[in-house]
Amino acid sequence: PTDVIRKLVFHSTAPKSGDIILDFFSGSATTAHAVLDLNKQDGGNRKFILVQLPEPCKPDSEAFKAGYRTIADIGKERIRRVLAKLYGADNSPDTSTLPGFKTFKLRPSFFKQWRKCSAETSAEELSILLREHADHIDPSASPLDLLCELLLKSGHPLTEKIDELTLAGTRVYSAANGSLLLCLEKTVTKELIEEAAALRPKKFICLDAAFHDNDQLKANAVQTFKALSTDDNGKSSKVQTVFRTV
Repeated sequence: PTDVIRKLVFHSTAPKSGDIILDFFSGSATTAHAVLDLNKQDGGNRKFILVQLPEPCKPDSEAFKAGYRTIADIGKERIRRVLAKLYGADNSPDTSTLPGFKTFKLRPSFFKQWRKCSAETSAEELSILLREHADHIDPSASPLDLLCELLLKSGHPLTEKIDELTLAGTRVYSAANGSLLLCLEKTVTKELIEEAAALRPKKFICLDAAFHDNDQLKANAVQTFKALSTDDNGKSSKVQTVFRTV
């Protein structure tokens, strides 16, 4: 029952604690319902993380007949309905302040992993591996898919605040208060590199394919970001900027 979980959360947290309630067996998302309900009652800022395997609903169940194929689907819909009920437009006209939630699925990397070669690997086999690795990004991956994976690989949590910028007419994602910039568009330009460097991020990541084999542009990008790591006397500065392609 939602009331039971709400009481447990009430007695074990404080409204403005920023506590995270973790439920490894979320089922139909009762814990999320309880946390959202309690936050609404006392103005709290508690958060929740739910984990649920995509366990299939039985074909003869009411949930399946209603269009929910997995237990996780039921939970996500329940959270949506609770948010709509507690923080609907009629209750809060300013939708920018409404709480929300993100869902992630565990899956293989969108980046093809390089297979290590042994000393016995022939030149022909190596040539085949190189050709296969030329297109190393899963074509089904969206920019948002790549963004989430690169965030994790860069040591940032999936809850990191992401801002979307437009630099030189190109979409760029800004994370960790601008310390990490990611451009996942299919083309980069000299103007984009210059505008990104002007923001002085700690790290800038873009797609290697976005240079379209323009080695001069790529070399200029390397030097542009390298210059951010040196002062006017040519000595290394305290803030080092990393330029990386994937």
